[in-house]
Amino acid sequence: MEVSVGYQFVPTDEELVLDYLFNKAFGKPLPAKMIQEIAASKLFEKPPKSLVTWSCGEKECYFFIHDDENIPSESEIIRIVGNGIGFWKSGGEEKPISDVKGFVLAFKKHLIYFSGSFSEAKKTHWKMELYRLTTEFYTNFKGKNWELGRMRRGMDYSTTSCF
Repeated sequence: MEVSVGYQFVPTDEELVLDYLFNKAFGKPLPAKMIQEIAASKLFEKPPKSLVTWSCGEKECYFFIHDDENIPSESEIIRIVGNGIGFWKSGGEEKPISDVKGFVLAFKKHLIYFSGSFSEAKKTHWKMELYRLTTEFYTNFKGKNWELGRMRRGMDYSTTSCF
């Protein structure tokens, strides 16, 4: 399904997990083509502003992220970008996402982008939430392991003219 002009994509955490991440991971149809695919190594090789073309007023974008051999495991709390031009750092512990019955469906991790090397790092306005299904969903699963990323740009861009 394609979306019409003026449609605003504002999914809840549960919708992102159940309607998008779960369906993507298990090869089921998606409700709409709103989320692009990217390999983890591609996502973490460039600074965030180089990954997408932003339209006026947009402040977030979504990615289906699949593992490849060139990226550290999910246990890494720091993901270095490019040749050390910046890094994504975890902003705390993963938080569970549960359905209405309390069953844990997935986990959400917050990342913050820092520019520069570790010794001279500057916190930026870029944030990302990474969603991953619980390991129970992947028992006996032989396909790609998918994460869903919601990247947000901060207020530094709110004064940028659209004309």
